[in-house]
Amino acid sequence: MRAAKLYDVKDLRVEDLADPNPGVDEVVVKVMACGVCATDVNMWRGTSDEGDFPFVPGHEWSGEIVEVGSAVRDYSVGDRVVGEVCTPCGECVNCKDGFAAEACMNYELYGFKPENPGGIAEFHLARANRLHRIPEGLSYEEAALVEPAWVAYNSIWEAGGGVGPHDRMVVFGCGPIGMLALLTGKAAGAPVIAVEPHPYRRRMASELGADVTVDPLAGDLEEQVRFHTGGRGATLVVECSGNDGARAGTLDVLANRGRIVLIGLGGSRKVPIDLDKAIFKGATIRGGDGSSFFLSKTLAFLSRGIVDVGRVITHRFPLEQVVNAFELGAAQGESSKIMILP
Repeated sequence: MRAAKLYDVKDLRVEDLADPNPGVDEVVVKVMACGVCATDVNMWRGTSDEGDFPFVPGHEWSGEIVEVGSAVRDYSVGDRVVGEVCTPCGECVNCKDGFAAEACMNYELYGFKPENPGGIAEFHLARANRLHRIPEGLSYEEAALVEPAWVAYNSIWEAGGGVGPHDRMVVFGCGPIGMLALLTGKAAGAPVIAVEPHPYRRRMASELGADVTVDPLAGDLEEQVRFHTGGRGATLVVECSGNDGARAGTLDVLANRGRIVLIGLGGSRKVPIDLDKAIFKGATIRGGDGSSFFLSKTLAFLSRGIVDVGRVITHRFPLEQVVNAFELGAAQGESSKIMILP
């Protein structure tokens, strides 16, 4: 099969690899679509050390089962599926305490290590216990959005305590996850302010339904948000950029007793932040660390057709042009979700 393999920083090659053969509890999936995540791009750029070279990247895939192992009972050839990125060991103390897979002390990540190849390939090998069926009416490209949509949906509905028409929501950073957070808020009827310095992404946020878009570089951010919230600030702030200034600014724009969910990664940098504001405002601050138990809920959300999530996809590339796709992803502000179509 043809696959993209990342050997080192800026060394991504499309090459022939052996076709996968399923073990007794595994299936082979023909990949129909695979999203390019900022994490994939950052590993390629050398600005993230999450990967372990060499490996096949891609953790936002969808596809059709073409072969099943002898012990697989719940899935058949022809089933349309997506897969969990993270699988737990089931044996560590955190697993035995009932924590989600992301809290497992020995979890496996797919698309980050040689032993667990990702989905930027013609075929993907997956244990059946990782799989979820794609609901009817959801395209392969829309289904491939489930992982970034899950990050946003889980962060809002679990870590953020939910969102409703009574909320005043601010989203920092309008990359794909920020856009999907925006769509989640709009689906619940909340007014949403999008904070984004790049004109391309501000325009796209407006097209997707943001009530207001704010350039954080154009004047006092706190003043701008308060103007658009009747002087009160945001009841829910979702930080998707990982930018130092944005992280610090979450407390500035927050209303009294508001909630902050931190999603965007910032490279483990320490950020000066006015914690007195958190105390005086009675703020709730949570990390959007995810829960695999929300992937099926996110698929249900996407399948309802309440919002057109496919509009988040701006570019599509064949597998042979994966380097071009990564180069576009590295040019921040010129795209949203990029799809590889093997």
